[in-house]
Amino acid sequence: MAKIHRVRWGFKDNEAHRKFVAERLKSLRAGLRADVHEQTNEHSLRLATWNIMHFGNSGGYDRTVESMLYIAEIIDHFDLVAVQEVNRNLKKLNELVEDYLGDGWDYVVSDTSGKPTGNGPKDAGNDERLAFLFRKEKVQFLKEVGEVVLPPGHGIVTDNGTPAPTEVQFARTPFAITFRSGWLEFKLVTVHIYYGDSSDSSPEMAQRKAEIAKIAEFMKDRQEYEQAQGIAMAREDKWANPDEGGWKANYLLLGDFNIISPDHETMKQLEKHGFARATTATATDLGGKHHYDQIVSKAAHPHFAVGASGAFDMLKYVYRDEDAGHYVDVAKSAVANGQTRERIARLVEDGRDGAKAEGYFKQYYRRHQLSDHKLLWCEIKTDYADQYLDAVIADASG
Repeated sequence: MAKIHRVRWGFKDNEAHRKFVAERLKSLRAGLRADVHEQTNEHSLRLATWNIMHFGNSGGYDRTVESMLYIAEIIDHFDLVAVQEVNRNLKKLNELVEDYLGDGWDYVVSDTSGKPTGNGPKDAGNDERLAFLFRKEKVQFLKEVGEVVLPPGHGIVTDNGTPAPTEVQFARTPFAITFRSGWLEFKLVTVHIYYGDSSDSSPEMAQRKAEIAKIAEFMKDRQEYEQAQGIAMAREDKWANPDEGGWKANYLLLGDFNIISPDHETMKQLEKHGFARATTATATDLGGKHHYDQIVSKAAHPHFAVGASGAFDMLKYVYRDEDAGHYVDVAKSAVANGQTRERIARLVEDGRDGAKAEGYFKQYYRRHQLSDHKLLWCEIKTDYADQYLDAVIADASG
């Protein structure tokens, strides 16, 4: 259960806003119960992926107590969440886990992409990290961690305008970890695929498709090799059913693939390597047009199954369109009282007022405080006790 006590003392200078945040938090909790918990089984794994826009950056992206309460509440309704766009500075991630999610949660995080750039140009990966947050009572971290680096001769070939194409690695190195939940052991690989120009003929789109194709091909080969090796070892050990030796080779890819649509070539790069969507065809951008985020699987366990799924639209419950006027009034009050360090004051900076300030709230402020992506989730069945007992009964009967 997320720690929500900051709602009482985090807004001590504005009782009206404290009441408002408590009401919005209560609405958010009800929405998550209805949209997620009432559709899923407590014995299943609630798996999610969320690109939390520039999480940990300062300036306009510095999260307030209010937004941290909302982010923690959303995450706490799942068991394992892959997060993209975590900043080099881990202060905010530590704060999220320690002060808002609590002792029942832990996380594992990758190194940043590229190298520190100082005041120079940013690297293609935007100095980002990838992270996994997991509920310890439901998910066991099996201490196997890796970043996917392509071997020489198998890199991503890009057209940089020179006569000879250049072979590169992923702009943001995919991050792979092995977990167990219930009866299921699985490798989870999260990505944030290169974006750039979205026109089909652009070099940036070519690199985007190449990155998706390479991670799908690489993990397909790994999954098939791991399954074959497990079966071979089981045969050597004289297992009654050697196929069971390969049942641990369950691979899930998830994250921000920057997929255009389910029918676009970006999605086909995943499907042609044997990965199946674990969610319904759901747009995850706030405009409801693009299917950027995906959860796909290639599983060896015969009982692997996906249940309910969806994209959680947080703006139905918090930072709603109809709340814009409230936030502009709160911002005016913050400025009038000299609370200029509050992020909310940006709503009325530079002479913004009225409709212009409300437009800034809708277009920028709420995206910077939450994200410009919806959280994508699915239910993974992890309780195979009935199937196990059926097998024992069948063996004894026969």
